[in-house]
Amino acid sequence: MHSFITTALLGSSLASAAKFIAQVSDTAAVSEILSQNFEQMDQNSGIGAITLGKSFQAIYGDFPESILETMYYDGRIVAMSMDRALTPAEYVVQANAPSHLVRLSQKAPLLKGDTTFVYHSNAGIGVDVYLLDTGIDAKNPAFENRVQKVGDYADGPVTQGDPHGHGTAVAGVIGSAQFGVAKKCNLFDVRIADPEGNANLIGTLRALEHVSKLATVTRRPSLIVIPYTMAKNVILNAAIEAIVRDLAIPVIAAGGNTNQNACNVSPASAYGVLTIGSIDVSKNDEAAPFTNYGECVDAFGAGVDVSSVGLDAYSEIQKSGTSMSAGIASGLVAYFMSLGFHGMKAVNRVKTLSASGVIPNMAKQLPSTRNSVLQNM
Repeated sequence: MHSFITTALLGSSLASAAKFIAQVSDTAAVSEILSQNFEQMDQNSGIGAITLGKSFQAIYGDFPESILETMYYDGRIVAMSMDRALTPAEYVVQANAPSHLVRLSQKAPLLKGDTTFVYHSNAGIGVDVYLLDTGIDAKNPAFENRVQKVGDYADGPVTQGDPHGHGTAVAGVIGSAQFGVAKKCNLFDVRIADPEGNANLIGTLRALEHVSKLATVTRRPSLIVIPYTMAKNVILNAAIEAIVRDLAIPVIAAGGNTNQNACNVSPASAYGVLTIGSIDVSKNDEAAPFTNYGECVDAFGAGVDVSSVGLDAYSEIQKSGTSMSAGIASGLVAYFMSLGFHGMKAVNRVKTLSASGVIPNMAKQLPSTRNSVLQNM
């Protein structure tokens, strides 16, 4: 019933050749790898080799998919990358940005007329975001062909895309061009919920097992997003804590929408998870009436009427909930990872940069809760 796309390991689904570079172990012979893989190829095909110093050697060129897969599982190949564009390292201003992005790049609550989002041009490039949700509409132009499905653990038949819409909306604030924090990240669709939005524990655990193995194999900067909650469950918490502790892969979770202590729900209560609550940025950052709270919530982000990607091409929707806030935080973790804060250092960066003391009446309304709002600079 479940399907896995092998080419997701390669980071690209290819119908024909694409330009890649493969780093070769310094103990292997480049000439041997070339002769084994490319002896049938034309001499003018653009295949070449690069050697730098005593320890770096690589092969580059337009590699057919069959060769890519062979090389990927070749122990002599230590890393692979598509031929990517280099852009100036600079800060970019997005004019007329949605309010959840605007709030990230200023320390104070929004004022009327605040519509600019300032962000570093890296914007999550090279970072893999695994979203466990209802699916992602990969064909939506908002994602610029950066979405791949890697597994389906929902009850019922395997489904392409997103028959529900929740996953696409969360993915939108993570990494879409207009609404996303990490506008250049790689989005990996790991479906755990059926068309009605229902997920179960076993499917979620199997999905976590699969994506943690993928992230370990690819060795790329990776994070896992779980915008779903359940009553506190020691098994789910233990599984996620193992991912964070043993693999140093950040996990970002929704705080929950039941106006209770987030320490009573999972995975929000798991140790080491980045747990996010919701505020209403249109109302002076006041806490959303539905948000969970307490010492298990690490920070708050926009969560009321958040603009994102709809299921129809070029459509915009608005959704509320800590799922959207967690999506924003996930984009922020990917953003910092693309700036060189690897693994859990990116999570710590999110915590230390968050603006403190700006949510009104926090001590009175939400005791023992961090008064902290997400920031990107």
